[in-house]
Amino acid sequence: MEFQDKMGRWFTEGMFVEVSRTDKIDAPYCLNPRNETKDMPSLKRLYLECADPTEYLFATTHLGGWKHWQKLLRCNWFKPYIKEWREELEIKLRAEGIREQRRLANKGSSNAARWLAEKGWEEKKRGRPSKAEVAGERKREAEIEKELEEHFDRVFN
Repeated sequence: MEFQDKMGRWFTEGMFVEVSRTDKIDAPYCLNPRNETKDMPSLKRLYLECADPTEYLFATTHLGGWKHWQKLLRCNWFKPYIKEWREELEIKLRAEGIREQRRLANKGSSNAARWLAEKGWEEKKRGRPSKAEVAGERKREAEIEKELEEHFDRVFN
């Protein structure tokens, strides 16, 4: 499928039946899986099936390549869609990882069992703050202290 016009410009809105300003019959994709037909696959479904967090394989398989994908990502109208897709893909990959750890634990893997027992899928709290973070916080506190002193002097003097 060709994803460029005669002047070599990448198609963006015209690729999707939901947002196309031209003939919607020519749109090769839809954005929502509920709008999917035999001739018009859902790009969201293909994105999730590809399960590629780098998005490179997805772009080269289902679009005109990486440059086409980058052009699409810069479109303001597309940003809410890709934000939702990325969140769902992350959850999907985490769920698959947990399922695999459960499978390994059932086969006797003590590491997988420990990971499950310790809720390894949850994000861990950070350790000690960096020196730069500590210095920044001290600076903010000093500015607040100075501002409070100025207000105090103005009110009571």
